[in-house]
Amino acid sequence: MQRIVTALAAMLLVVATVATAAPVAAQQRSSEPGADQAKPAQEQAKPESEKKPADRAVDPAVLGLPVNVRLEITITDQRGGAEPIVKTVTKTVADRSWIRIRTGADVQTKLGFRPVVLNIDSFPRVIPIPGTMNPSNKLKVELTIDYRPVAGEADSEKTTTPSINESLTIYLEDGKSMVISQSADPATDRKVKVEAKATILK
Repeated sequence: MQRIVTALAAMLLVVATVATAAPVAAQQRSSEPGADQAKPAQEQAKPESEKKPADRAVDPAVLGLPVNVRLEITITDQRGGAEPIVKTVTKTVADRSWIRIRTGADVQTKLGFRPVVLNIDSFPRVIPIPGTMNPSNKLKVELTIDYRPVAGEADSEKTTTPSINESLTIYLEDGKSMVISQSADPATDRKVKVEAKATILK
């Protein structure tokens, strides 16, 4: 009889333990972060600082519009009443890309060999129509020009090689030429005019 009573008491103790443990386990699961909202939490957007580069939205305008730009740089070198020397450089480049042109040589003159240099660096930015990826008719262009022609025969140029070096950022209108600089040689009557033209190739 005593064994039966002991067995019944043990069974009641097991049942009570299980009944008590179940609510505690359920409470622990419900208190775990995101236990009841695992799926919604995964679908929520990550903070910008935690996103991988592939997850971040990239503004196409930062990389450039899908168009090319044709740049024309014209240098007019005027010396007194002589016929002006005109040099034109034409180049085509993708939007928001650097383009560099390097030309140079040593030219034989009556005064010996003289270096001739014409270097132009440019970086065009096509300005899009606000709120779209369509190009407007405006461009922002960075230019660096290094121009060193053959010296003239004037006495003031016999011991020097005149040169022009300038860097500037300008706004241009699509297809329209604009005078971007006019300079005078400090030692002679030379005047050099630089014109720039940018055309968007759609």
